Amino acid sequence: MKKFLLTWYGITDFRASLGFENTEGPIAGALAAEAYSDVVVLCYTRIDEPADEAEAQASFDTALAAIHAAGQHQDWKVTGEFVSRFANTPAAHAHFANWLKGKVEAAGGQTDIWFKSEKLRELNDTEGIYACAMRALDFAAKASGEKLVTLYLSPGTPVMAFVWSLAALRYPDLKKRLIVSPVIGKPPEAISLPAEWLERHNASQTAARGVTDGFDVTFHLFGEQRMPSLLGIRQFESKKHVFVNSKEYPATCIKAFLDGRPFEELPVSPWDARAVHEKILHHAKPFAANARIGINLTGGTKMMFTGALSAARALGAVPFYFDSRNRRVTYVDSHFQETVRPIDSVEDFLLLNGDGLKVAERGVPSALPVDRHRLTDMLWKNHTKIARCYRKLREWNDAFKPFVFENEHFYFELRKDASAVVRGFGLDLRFQHWPDFAKYLTGGWFEEYVYAQFKPYADKGVIKDLRINVRLQLDHERAPERLRADSASYNELDVVFTDGYSLYIVECKAGDVTQEQVMKLQNLVRFYGGVEGRGILASCFPPSTDAVRKKVADARLSLCSGKWFPEQLDALMLGIAERTQSMRSAA
Repeated sequence: MKKFLLTWYGITDFRASLGFENTEGPIAGALAAEAYSDVVVLCYTRIDEPADEAEAQASFDTALAAIHAAGQHQDWKVTGEFVSRFANTPAAHAHFANWLKGKVEAAGGQTDIWFKSEKLRELNDTEGIYACAMRALDFAAKASGEKLVTLYLSPGTPVMAFVWSLAALRYPDLKKRLIVSPVIGKPPEAISLPAEWLERHNASQTAARGVTDGFDVTFHLFGEQRMPSLLGIRQFESKKHVFVNSKEYPATCIKAFLDGRPFEELPVSPWDARAVHEKILHHAKPFAANARIGINLTGGTKMMFTGALSAARALGAVPFYFDSRNRRVTYVDSHFQETVRPIDSVEDFLLLNGDGLKVAERGVPSALPVDRHRLTDMLWKNHTKIARCYRKLREWNDAFKPFVFENEHFYFELRKDASAVVRGFGLDLRFQHWPDFAKYLTGGWFEEYVYAQFKPYADKGVIKDLRINVRLQLDHERAPERLRADSASYNELDVVFTDGYSLYIVECKAGDVTQEQVMKLQNLVRFYGGVEGRGILASCFPPSTDAVRKKVADARLSLCSGKWFPEQLDALMLGIAERTQSMRSAA
């Protein structure tokens, strides 16, 4: 029979391997106390790891040797600085792996040790840790023959230990046990999960298997992020929806998606878990004894989550959680997962987050004449030359006014009958009716160019619902009272699309890019796209200053600019396609 040990390694293990501790650390101690055929060690890796691993390893070795040469290996301050500098890096992992393998070989053991580097958003990235634990359990579960899997809870953070316990519930047929080291230097001890927890888990697994039939009532935790509630509405059929929210975040924007089904709000204090628990239970008292109840835990505060989860247990409801990062809905008690249903309409995102705005112009263009495409392509190929003309051409932007513009490269004319003439770079074109010709020449052409570059990816299904020049304005019937006096047009989105899970907003800049423009795009993405929104800055010219480049990076915007535009766009679309494919493969 194969015996697996699955564990994270932590700071105590790392310090022991460096010779900074008087013990061998939890993992080496466990291997000395009991023989295992296979050991899987998960290694948390910081996302800011150095690019040159060989140089980092050399720095690691040099600094460690200097500490021991100076006899400072028991100096907590010195060793602490070393650990802070190198812990959770590839150099640290390589050192620990060699040290642990050396320990096993010196003891004459026949153990295969697998080290798996795992990048996390932060040390207590619960979703990331859970995914890593599931991969390790999958690895052990797929091994042939009879096996015993031991999950070691002591190394790593408390969250890592807690997640091992949760992950173990996903494998009811796998022979496994949990061990801990309650006293440093003593062999680990076996522990068990509480019987009541296991009973609830088994009952919840049975209930969760029937969620395809939907619910009679669904409670949604509703807060600053609105998308989780919409995902819950789209994922499950429900006769009635109740939105658990605070006064600060009214849920009225969701009514538009309920198709006339009952809508209720349940006001709570977002910081009082007990009150949330009691209010949900009180609200559910009139329900039939056999009512199927779902509770969407994704929105709201952590205290709301805690109170709603306990209410779900008391009601025998099915609590579920949307992991938008991995596009999965997880049934919290059973840990069954399924793929989140996509939202393919750009207008759904805008309607959800618009706060009283409506789509005044949908941005679905009719087919443009071939000559207009030829002109747009010519301007892109000569964008440096046309950019020098913007200042003069802008004089005719604001209102229809005939004009003639001519230089050594271009001839542009807008006549009294609103027809337009273009000559230059081999083109001699005439357009019958083009009153906003000047606006096109001073930047509108680039929006059309960008749209045309995205269009083939929409045709292939990589992206969905591609729009151009979507204009939003106040909806006086839906807008809050404080906004109704303002009849101005609010925002125009140059190019916008979705991949089914995130809203992508593209800001097109035919001239130089400023910090203010970057901030504008960042705000649009945050407002209309929510936490999973994505921003793309498309520009004829790369940002010209370090300050603007830093602002783009800090705002986590994708950049397609200058001569690198085609390659950067291809890379962006490839990333979207690969992410979608990986999610489908994991389903």
